[in-house]
Amino acid sequence: QVWSDGAHDLRTPLTRMRNRLEEARARSAGSSGDSAVIAAAIDDTDQLLSMFEAVLRISQVEAGTRTRTFAALSLLELCEKVFQMYLPVAEDSGRSLTSSIARGVAVLGDAELLTQMLANLVENAIRHTPERAHIRLSLDRAGDRATVSVRDDGPGIPAQEHEKVLRRFYRVSNSRSTAGHGLGLALVAAIAQLHRARLTLSDAAPGLEVTLEFEPPPAA
Repeated sequence: QVWSDGAHDLRTPLTRMRNRLEEARARSAGSSGDSAVIAAAIDDTDQLLSMFEAVLRISQVEAGTRTRTFAALSLLELCEKVFQMYLPVAEDSGRSLTSSIARGVAVLGDAELLTQMLANLVENAIRHTPERAHIRLSLDRAGDRATVSVRDDGPGIPAQEHEKVLRRFYRVSNSRSTAGHGLGLALVAAIAQLHRARLTLSDAAPGLEVTLEFEPPPAA
């Protein structure tokens, strides 16, 4: 709650500071040294704003107010959307992204939040795997239950840290050199809990597999 309150209060002054830095960069266009320093400060400010936005998003999800917007959704459409969005990102970064998406799979939920959850999982896989890694987004149906998984063949996460990486700001030691603030999986966990989806991290031997099992939608 302290983090959420602080993030809310600090967004406005940080945004004002960023706007002033942009003005300063425009005025210092003739000085490459000053422009570089200001650009670095803007990048740092953007990272802080991104972190605060993520904290507030997690808090809003955990409050449960978004359940009022739940509706029957096609998981196929959401998975296809995320796959098409990240396919060029993966290719540009030297990774391969493939998909296996079953048809006729529906859940009850919030389309925006579920898309954010899937995007976080695919983006994490791209960010934390080496070049030439393989990433697979899958959607399966077993009876009336839907299962979504994102699997990679990267370094993975030690089993003893699977639960820890779902906490806010926690980062495993081999990911500290990459961009991020340790909130991506925390948001995934919050969205999964809101949708009553079972979230599991497992060893893909090699790599990591994140699986979400959804309850069947209620009968009409």
